[in-house]
Amino acid sequence: MGRLLFGMLILPTIWAGCNFHEPRGEGEPPDVDTLALLNAQILSSPLEADGYAARAEFHLRRGEIGLALEDLELVVQADSTRIEERHRLGQLRFDVRDFEGAVREWKGVLNVNTNHTPTLLSLARVDVLLRAYEPALKRINAALQVDSRLDEAYFLKGRLYLETGDTSKAASSFQTASEVNPDRYDAFIQLGLLRATAHDDLALEYFRTARSLRPQSIEALYDEAIFLQEHAKNDTGRYTLALNLYDRILDLDNANASAAFNKGYIYLEYLADYGQAESWFKKAISLLPQYHQAHYNLGLAIESQGRSQEALEAYDAALVIDPAYTPAAIAKGRILSGSQPN
Repeated sequence: MGRLLFGMLILPTIWAGCNFHEPRGEGEPPDVDTLALLNAQILSSPLEADGYAARAEFHLRRGEIGLALEDLELVVQADSTRIEERHRLGQLRFDVRDFEGAVREWKGVLNVNTNHTPTLLSLARVDVLLRAYEPALKRINAALQVDSRLDEAYFLKGRLYLETGDTSKAASSFQTASEVNPDRYDAFIQLGLLRATAHDDLALEYFRTARSLRPQSIEALYDEAIFLQEHAKNDTGRYTLALNLYDRILDLDNANASAAFNKGYIYLEYLADYGQAESWFKKAISLLPQYHQAHYNLGLAIESQGRSQEALEAYDAALVIDPAYTPAAIAKGRILSGSQPN
């Protein structure tokens, strides 16, 4: 009988968005008083950059990105050599998808200081996104010449090598990132994924290190569970560990259809507990009704219990969602022809 494992491996992006919203601390004046003071400062010195910079930080703490953008633009107009504010302006432009504006600001920073490492890495990320790998690598190496302890530079270099297919150099770069910064969660995830691709149990150590850094990370839980079920080698203990990890995911996110699906898959494919498999595929469908792979695997679980007509209904449901879904079409044809499942 044909089986299908469908999971969602979550890969870290190469661009981490910045979160500027910070709660007001104890003893700070009310926002309205703070804003009034900042406005008064600007009115008293309208040509000075400091007032606009302070007001931009105020707006950032409140999550008012548009207003912060306006004030940072005024900072740059007043003093184009304020590279920290100009770099921040580039970040905000990127966040609001003004990519040309972001690159313009970052290049302006480098015109003032060619060795500003945050800007070198920001432009390198853009290069990687555009698949301009040679200039990206030059910028990354330039940043490392300034500071050889930049874990972000090594991580970005790892992503670059990964995209260009050099997994050996990618692993080396991610390893260095994790050594420079032992709290570098995403480096451990990437190392785990690389070792998983090589069918190496060392992947488990990397995923578990990532989980120790972020105990509630669904990504790390999921990656470890997938590895365990795919590399159990008939070790039922590993299937149990994987099931427990999926339970943990569902505790954290009770709407996670992928975790429910993969519990069903373990029961169906490896443990031959078709009743449990049926239950978990139904759970996945209840969470994500358009999950055509779950309908198909539900059909397999039901068919394995000898209820062909009900299985046919599950296969039909999968085909309604995706008429081109070949496994369901084959399974439906098998039932209609009276053939026995493989």
